[in-house]
Amino acid sequence: MALTIKGIEAAKPNISKTTGKAKLVRLSDGNGLFLEVTETSKRWRARYHFEGKEQMLSLGVYPVVGLKDARDKNFLLRQQIAQGINPASERKKEKSQMKEAVQEEKRIAKGEAHPLSVEAVALDWLEDVRKTWKQSTYDGEKTRIIKHIIGPLGGMRVDEVKPADVRTLFQQLEAEGKYDTLRKIAENTVRIFNFGIAVGKCENNPAYSIWKGLSFKRPDPNRGFATITSPDKVGKLLLALDSTMTEKCGLEVSTALWIAPYVFLRPGSLTWGEWSEIDWQEREWRIPGFKMKNNKPHVVPLARQVVEHLENLRRYTGEGQYLFPSYGKSGHLTTNSLLKAIHAAGYGSKEFTSHGFRHMAVTLLKELGFPHDVIYLQLSHTLERDAAKAAYDKAQLLPQRREMMQAYADYLDSLREQATRKAAA
Repeated sequence: MALTIKGIEAAKPNISKTTGKAKLVRLSDGNGLFLEVTETSKRWRARYHFEGKEQMLSLGVYPVVGLKDARDKNFLLRQQIAQGINPASERKKEKSQMKEAVQEEKRIAKGEAHPLSVEAVALDWLEDVRKTWKQSTYDGEKTRIIKHIIGPLGGMRVDEVKPADVRTLFQQLEAEGKYDTLRKIAENTVRIFNFGIAVGKCENNPAYSIWKGLSFKRPDPNRGFATITSPDKVGKLLLALDSTMTEKCGLEVSTALWIAPYVFLRPGSLTWGEWSEIDWQEREWRIPGFKMKNNKPHVVPLARQVVEHLENLRRYTGEGQYLFPSYGKSGHLTTNSLLKAIHAAGYGSKEFTSHGFRHMAVTLLKELGFPHDVIYLQLSHTLERDAAKAAYDKAQLLPQRREMMQAYADYLDSLREQATRKAAA
């Protein structure tokens, strides 16, 4: 028998004759809808069968949910069942979505990224690969990814990014002529989405087809860093740097910049130098593998001129950890310090960079007649040999490398002297 408003209002729980306690009463309205009446509430419930199992679902409390509302909800529930949808499962899904929405609002209020956003996945990937990178590499890649990937795409869900979104990002970098950045960003975008697939946050990689399928202009692989290789111009460069060091640089920057062409290390390895790495007796700078690009220990034979400059520097910074200490976060000079000093000497980034000392050394050493293997081992480049042979060569060629480094230092001194004479003439 169908319920009425009057009957619902008058409904009360049964009282047990033995215990005196109220007992729940269920009043049926038909079609699986009934009202549960207790001492404290009257609650609507719907009974139904789904896939052979009886289930119950709460439809709200009377009088907040009236009789008509309860019947309407029960009718919608029966429609879901007819469509093969379990109302209980659908209710759980809705609650989960509401919970996620609330959590998302809280995250936004705290400035946090949604866990399925490109930003969250990119930062998780960075954290995952961090242990395989040097700190300087990690810092540089993170800055680049935040600017060029998280900036334009960070707020999007990683599973909703389309190839067209990635294509726009890549084309913008290409239009600006940032081909090196384009290459790095493209490779990392592919890796970030591959990571998203691996952790179950997306199913496709929208970046892969764009990077591999379109004919973006690639940087010339032979162009390298800006450098100077003409002996006359090298002499003028050394003279200009000497003048800048005297007038505008502190002792740490001056010494680092002075020895840079004589040791031709990568700028990061140079500025990260520590006193514990200097072997004064053997006159060698022994750099641990984690500071090198190829993660292999490297030995730099020190020419007489370099030793003299380091001995002078030791009187001022030798009590500390680093050769070239700084008040910055890292505790030592940054590569940017060298670049600024080079700019102060009148050489822009398109003319010469701190990395250019390596390219300069390769050209000049070849012209001086030194063997390819000796030069490239000193650059810490991997030769095309098996590992055992490469290790053997590295040990056997150290005397030749020591001879080469002294000869090269003397040659640089001669170029500086020639430039000085020409300038005075």
